Amino acid sequence: MIHEDFFTVDNIGGIMGLKLFLKNAKASFEDFWTNSQDRDLSKQPHGTISAAKREMKGGKPANEQILKGLYTGSGQDMALASYLSGGMVDVSKNLTGVPGIIPDKGQDDTLLKKIYPLVVDEFPVLIVTMLTQGTAWRWARWSDKLHKLTWEVIPDSSITSIIIELDTGEITEIYTSDLIEHNKDENNVAITTRKRHITKELITEEWKGNINKFVQYKNTFGFLPIPFSHRCYEGEWRGNSIYARSLRYMKAIHDIAYKRDEILADFEPKLIQTVKNVEKWMSNNTPPDQKGSKNVVIDPHRMRLVVNQEGEETRFEFLPSDATAQHTAAIKDNELKVIKGSGVPELLYGAIATGNHASTETDIFIALDHIKGIRRELTKATQQLINQSLQILAFMHFTQPPQVSIQWGNLSLMSEEQKARVMSTYAAAIVPLLGNGAISKEGAFFFTKELYPGFPAEDAVHYMEGLSAMLVEHSSKIGQPAFDMGGY
Repeated sequence: MIHEDFFTVDNIGGIMGLKLFLKNAKASFEDFWTNSQDRDLSKQPHGTISAAKREMKGGKPANEQILKGLYTGSGQDMALASYLSGGMVDVSKNLTGVPGIIPDKGQDDTLLKKIYPLVVDEFPVLIVTMLTQGTAWRWARWSDKLHKLTWEVIPDSSITSIIIELDTGEITEIYTSDLIEHNKDENNVAITTRKRHITKELITEEWKGNINKFVQYKNTFGFLPIPFSHRCYEGEWRGNSIYARSLRYMKAIHDIAYKRDEILADFEPKLIQTVKNVEKWMSNNTPPDQKGSKNVVIDPHRMRLVVNQEGEETRFEFLPSDATAQHTAAIKDNELKVIKGSGVPELLYGAIATGNHASTETDIFIALDHIKGIRRELTKATQQLINQSLQILAFMHFTQPPQVSIQWGNLSLMSEEQKARVMSTYAAAIVPLLGNGAISKEGAFFFTKELYPGFPAEDAVHYMEGLSAMLVEHSSKIGQPAFDMGGY
């Protein structure tokens, strides 16, 4: 709304400029929706087709400071939104779990026993980094100092350049740069810069600062750092943070919550005392033991009783109940946008499920698909990292690396009551189906493995042998003739 004083002779030029601005703004908005020719906004206009610009740099590095601060709650600019960010990563990490390394039949698992403790220790941390930063880099190496296999962690923000083979799209070289802050002794902190150039043939390191050296050595195994990427766009090796789509709304939540809490924290109820005569009112409210004293101090907040004459009043001024209502409504609206836009199912935020039973079951399926998607993203890079690790260990132990596959554990969000219901239904159905010939032994084995992937049976024959042995043992215990499964 423009005040009437604005419309003066001196402001005529300003009014014309305002009208012109509004006209142009309206025209630009309408031009987006209307056009003299039919046009698909998702396609380039006819006649503008040209060579497409394509970047093959592997993607942009993560803004580590902002993303780490949001996850840990240490970032002052978005600390009040960390209650949302933590669950998005931690619940997803816990449900994703740790991959299992399964050797092929007849393969020696001696080397696997040396790797699996590393997998158990490193993968929870790796998953957190991948989801938070978008990309977690691991480099399988042999440490002569530690005399063991290690997975070197390279922050995504440290990788300054990725050289990609234009024909294949594969990574051929990596440049890194680190500004390392380290303790020199008890009270002094030193800074050292390390730059590295990693190829499949050669590794070059240049150290400057507290440590100064230049070294080159052969890349014995020809391995490069491996990116574990989340939501990676085609043609890029770096992924995108789980916060990427909702980062600005999280910033808005922090700012609004800060302003609201600042209002509530700073405001105190105000005492308002209406009097006719100040001296008389003070005399009426002076304690008897202080009568006549010149240093009487009356603190209305501490008084048990206030004596007011006619026309005098004591009241408190409080903050209106709706003073921060808009702040709270905006925070709730932004929370909803974060949940919808992040791609992380609402169930994983730890909020109470709403709606009917059907919608809750739908949320469970969406949550399971989300975790399966993270596992799919991890599997290829995990397979590569494990195989490289096995090659290094096999070389150091003068043996051949085993052939292995990556498997993830069974994923279920069913409650104990639901599991019991499934078990009861399964038990009531499987025996009659086998008894009347309505299902084959292969079919029974299939349904059993679908419901219980960890069921201890390798195939249909093994499954039926186990069932037969159980029935024979049960029959003998109750004093009945041995039950013969041959009829089935």
